[in-house]
Amino acid sequence: MQRFRVSEDSMRPVLAPGDEFVATRSRRALVGDMVALPHPQRDDFWLVKRLAAGPGDTVDGRGPLAPGEAWVVSDNPAEGVADSRRFGPVPFDSLRPVVTRLDETTFAEAVAMLTAEDQALATVVGRHGPPPFWHRPPGFPTLTWLILEQQVSLESGAAMYRRLHGLLGEISPEAVAATGEAGLRSIGITRQKANYLLDLAALIADGELDLEHLDRASQEEARSMLLGLRGIGPWTADVYLLSALRFPDAFPIGDRALQVGTGEVLGMTGVPDVAELELLSTPWRPVRAVAARIVWHSYLASRGRVEPPDPTVDHPSGRGA
Repeated sequence: MQRFRVSEDSMRPVLAPGDEFVATRSRRALVGDMVALPHPQRDDFWLVKRLAAGPGDTVDGRGPLAPGEAWVVSDNPAEGVADSRRFGPVPFDSLRPVVTRLDETTFAEAVAMLTAEDQALATVVGRHGPPPFWHRPPGFPTLTWLILEQQVSLESGAAMYRRLHGLLGEISPEAVAATGEAGLRSIGITRQKANYLLDLAALIADGELDLEHLDRASQEEARSMLLGLRGIGPWTADVYLLSALRFPDAFPIGDRALQVGTGEVLGMTGVPDVAELELLSTPWRPVRAVAARIVWHSYLASRGRVEPPDPTVDHPSGRGA
């Protein structure tokens, strides 16, 4: 895994000058991927482009690309054509796909990158081992779990989710709506959270919230969509972006355990506030979601605790979309 910083406008609106991203060589690029590659005509200069065609494909009236060749283009050609339209095909093996969602492999690569750069994070991993790739399945069950977790412990949120599953049989918008406020409150869910769940179920049933579209959206669009929902604030939105949609730089800055844990990991005498945590996390961009998992790993391990088992996996149910 390698870090990059954007210096030009050729990939707007997805990437703007000053944006950072990481790219990997652990998987082969697919047509449509953003990729980093060495400039074929300049030494020590990298480009970020879109893979438009691969071996055997025909582009711009040319014959088929030869084995081992790729055609890369800018998303914003108005800013110039420093791409294959100027310098022709590039070696396919030179392409490094940009990491837009984490998986087990890229998560491990990011842990290795961060611990090579940051001694505090390296100390955590040396003491407690690498963190697990903690993630949750996207969809209605996980949004339900996060609402139930608001302002309570991880263990309490998981226990309430299991209680709700026992009541409903499956965690779905239809089942929640059919149970109603009285049914939800009968197992100890607060009136406020019951109404949040009922509102969410109604939005999905009415087609006003498309969870499949949410899965495909950019981090900024997905966050905006989530924050527009009653009962979902910045913490819930950011944890969903991190855990369910697996964005590399999602960082729930309002999470108390992340604030406390960061202060402990960095050897601070106090707990950083939101503004301080934003500044302290800057060196961990653009993989702050990985740094957050390392910090949480330290926070739990130092207290003799572990992440509770995922109740949405223990009790699988439909996505509700």
